[in-house]
Amino acid sequence: MSRFLLAAEADKIQDLLFRSSHLREVVGGSQLLVRFCEKVPKYLLPRYGGDPDRDVIIHDGGSFRILFDERAQAEAFGEELAEAYRLVTGGSLTVAEPVEAPDGAFGSSAFLANEALRKAKRWRQGWHSPEQMPYLAFCASCGIGLAVAYQAYHPNEEQYLCSSCQNKYAERARGFKDFLEPFRREVVEGEPELEGAGWPGYEKPGDGSQNGPNGPDDILENIAAYDPRQYVAYLLADGNDMGTVFSKCVEIEQMRELSKGLGRVIRRALAIPTKELMKTTQRENGQNLSIPVWPLIMGGDDLFALIPAPWALDFARRFCEVYESEMAALLKDIGLADEVRPSVSTAVVICKSKHPYSHAHEIGDARLKEAKRLGKQLTLCEKQPKTGPRSTVNFEVVLGGRLADTVDSGEYRSTLRPYFATSGGPEESALSITRLLDLRRELRALPNRRLAELQQLFDHAPRLSEKDELNSWNRTLNRLLERIERFSEEAGRILRRLMEEPGDKWPGKPWRYVIRGSGHWYGHELPDLLEAWDFAFRVDKLRSEYEGED
Repeated sequence: MSRFLLAAEADKIQDLLFRSSHLREVVGGSQLLVRFCEKVPKYLLPRYGGDPDRDVIIHDGGSFRILFDERAQAEAFGEELAEAYRLVTGGSLTVAEPVEAPDGAFGSSAFLANEALRKAKRWRQGWHSPEQMPYLAFCASCGIGLAVAYQAYHPNEEQYLCSSCQNKYAERARGFKDFLEPFRREVVEGEPELEGAGWPGYEKPGDGSQNGPNGPDDILENIAAYDPRQYVAYLLADGNDMGTVFSKCVEIEQMRELSKGLGRVIRRALAIPTKELMKTTQRENGQNLSIPVWPLIMGGDDLFALIPAPWALDFARRFCEVYESEMAALLKDIGLADEVRPSVSTAVVICKSKHPYSHAHEIGDARLKEAKRLGKQLTLCEKQPKTGPRSTVNFEVVLGGRLADTVDSGEYRSTLRPYFATSGGPEESALSITRLLDLRRELRALPNRRLAELQQLFDHAPRLSEKDELNSWNRTLNRLLERIERFSEEAGRILRRLMEEPGDKWPGKPWRYVIRGSGHWYGHELPDLLEAWDFAFRVDKLRSEYEGED
């Protein structure tokens, strides 16, 4: 018996979620998407002769794979699902032509459905008439959608709102339990002392009257309180080769379990470092604290989360480790353990709490692409051993009025980013982020003045091109190391070892030879550590262990 497989996918989800001026509406939009994917297909499917428990294969993260007995049923369902998505979220949903799915050939049918979806995304069919009216107003929140109402948006404040922002605000007013509660349960599971932990004010539904101290309006303030200078960090993550993994599913149940399990893997990878951080802050403060992490987008293998800045690099590293182990267990359970090595790419953007979150995400997305390229390098580059993709960590620190770092392109670069999340990779490609975390603790006695001098020296690295310039730079470095040794013999010894480690075969000992794809250059890890100096604490270490003389 042949059935028909329908594939549909939401378009530009991140653009839709960021179409708001307040961070809490991003969480509301994420919850709106979660509830739509969970409830709407199951509600509509019986109208078209389907059984939600049997026929819905994937309905998470804006992606849908659903089986139907007849082609006409699949086509009619796709049209209604796309229209419901437009009305509820204000976004668009691409629906592919249904493909035939004979018994025993699900794998090939799933491949054809994915191809049909790609084709549908490339070639839009039919006319699209924009909304028009002689007198109109744009939404005061997103500035894009046409307003459909003039109503109270915040206490004592009325604004024009589009239907999408109305719905996001309604989700926010409900409280964020539908979106946040599964993550909270992962955090407190098996930890009686954390059982009552939550986010200040998130569980209070209402019409906006809860805005104020400890309310959802204080998401940023709550996370920024962990850093003396009010810095926060945004964590972005994306699983590697997930398209390949899904293409290996030859049974319906395999794909269904992979889709369900992927969300659990992401939640657990985020929850375990969160749990460890809460235990550390409890030891430090002697009291129960609220959960210090806010997931903003969490669908499929995509993650965008707000985390405390001081532990940002180690948090990302631990996220990668948990993801790898949990994903390996999931693949083993569904019979795909030998198909692909699980890995994930992450990027951390550290900035002031008042920095626009949308710009932080834009920076993070660029850094995430760099991390993914490095992760795939060991599979694609002919000069490297084919060990498969590896988990990677990239980061950016946005300081003062500087929007983002300029990209170094010379022979000498004051960076080695991105980094591998775990050790064991070829050092010609990248180092492990663990190296920066270890160096941060070992060099904790360095005074701020010497740190600034080292950073200023490495800032001139891109200008090194001639041998005389390099020799002069090395002499300046040596004099600086001598001053550091007079202050702290141990710190001087560590820095000497760090500068001489690459060996005499490199032109100027401090510089490491780096192979990235088809290119190569010279770089060093110390400038990266200096840039992230205040954000490289270990999650399981007290801050007092990093205090040194100044």
